[in-house]
Amino acid sequence: MKCLIVHRTEKGWYGEDVSYKKSGSGFYRETTNVAIPQLKEEIVKFAAENDYSIEWRDIINAPGVVNPAGAATG
Repeated sequence: MKCLIVHRTEKGWYGEDVSYKKSGSGFYRETTNVAIPQLKEEIVKFAAENDYSIEWRDIINAPGVVNPAGAATG
């Protein structure tokens, strides 16, 4: 099963396909943009059809929203 990161933005949903790469003695995640449906139910269906597990993320790049690092955006 692959990982699909789904971000919610002011303009809709944004998807990233995750692939794991080996580096030295560890691993890191590399992401690639993926076109996804814009309804939550359709995203879940898309993920099931394409063998993805979904990692949901909250709003990104919204003015006035505080990101996890504590810095306000916008």
